[in-house]
Amino acid sequence: MAASKRGGSSRPKNRRTEVPGQALGYGLQYTRLTQILLSAPAGSFCSMEYLDAVAQQHTDGGVRLIQSKSALTANPVSDRAKSLRKTLSNWTTLATESDCDLEKTIFEIYVSRPVGGQLVEAFANACTLEEARLAIMRARDALWGKSPDFALKSTVADEIGPYLERVFNADPACLERIICNFQLTHGSGSLQADIEAVIRTHPVSASKVADIADHMCGVVKRRGDELLESGRPAVIARDAFYGWYTAYLRKVDRDTVLPSRAKAPSEEESRDQLPKIFVQQLDLIGLPFEDKLEAASDYLMAAADRTAWAISGEVDESSFDDLDAALKRSWKNKRRTCGIEHGSKPGQIQGLALYSDCMDFTTPFKPCSRRTTSFRGAFTGWPMTCRSDGTRTLSSSLRSRRPRDDAGPGSAEHPKPGAWRRRALAVLLQLCRSPSGWRSASPADAVLGTAYRAAPGDR
Repeated sequence: MAASKRGGSSRPKNRRTEVPGQALGYGLQYTRLTQILLSAPAGSFCSMEYLDAVAQQHTDGGVRLIQSKSALTANPVSDRAKSLRKTLSNWTTLATESDCDLEKTIFEIYVSRPVGGQLVEAFANACTLEEARLAIMRARDALWGKSPDFALKSTVADEIGPYLERVFNADPACLERIICNFQLTHGSGSLQADIEAVIRTHPVSASKVADIADHMCGVVKRRGDELLESGRPAVIARDAFYGWYTAYLRKVDRDTVLPSRAKAPSEEESRDQLPKIFVQQLDLIGLPFEDKLEAASDYLMAAADRTAWAISGEVDESSFDDLDAALKRSWKNKRRTCGIEHGSKPGQIQGLALYSDCMDFTTPFKPCSRRTTSFRGAFTGWPMTCRSDGTRTLSSSLRSRRPRDDAGPGSAEHPKPGAWRRRALAVLLQLCRSPSGWRSASPADAVLGTAYRAAPGDR
């Protein structure tokens, strides 16, 4: 609110009272799109500002065209409403100038709250072509007067006159089919309440409904914006939407166990990891050969499981970020505790104590508790060092080596592992764009892409 020179507040004298309604109308499209996606059949596609304001395409070729209208400040479907005439005019033009299959097309007006009018309700109640013909004739008589004189035609407002001309002069068979397939749908007056009502019909805890509704509206808004910004139409597959939806449900409203699909690697596959930095670190704390093979196996299995869960949609994307933060926080606390409890001991003993403590670490992972192998694999490669009285530590022993791009994050080779992370993220994005890429990718790239999620350090 602008402040006046006298210290008070000033209001615009000619404030446009219709602006809130217009803004609500624009936002209504995203909300209506979300609502339709929640109820859409499998295999269908829903869009915004593509075929119509909102639309739904079915696998059998059927189309549902939806005009969403805000009724905050006015009735958009009253007998003389400009928006109603304009919508009918646009549909008539679409039907006559395109290859639209009228037999398989539903024409719907969605209004945010229960309002109506005699003419629009007559259109909505017309279920046969004969009933549609009578409804059109009554509308023409009411707005233009009876044929052939049309005595009331000259009294029609200029802003709706051209639209009525196009509607009433359209091909009768085409207009009758549009009216026969016309539907009028009302919201409750609360956009979010309507979304929550749909979610409540699903097996969802009542206390989680509002959070899930907010999250999915945000997902649809973001995805739609990303598509439009890239120059593509805002078309969202129902099956993709349900993948996001069910993944978030598992995160916030399910207590399930994620199945491990990773097969234990062969000894030869584990041996291939021995030259890696994260295995060499284990030499500094005196672990035997068998433990090094086990660490390599844990690492590979953790990477494979995370990849499978991400591709299948069993895990919401934000769950990996939550886990990443939990692992970082726990590792820092354990390292601090180790320094307090074993600070007087040699560095090798401190590192061994920290490593052993991390191997027993467990934490709930939304949407479930992960198996211990995955956590051990996620910790693999993290520095197990506590500075002591000059005894060689893991960090100091690696500091003199030349940095390598494939070095594990968190080691002295990569105090700021930007190159490793950039490569890992690039590989992850490339493989996720093409599921078949996981089958053709090299084992190193597959591991690198999935390990990015569990690696410590700044993104």
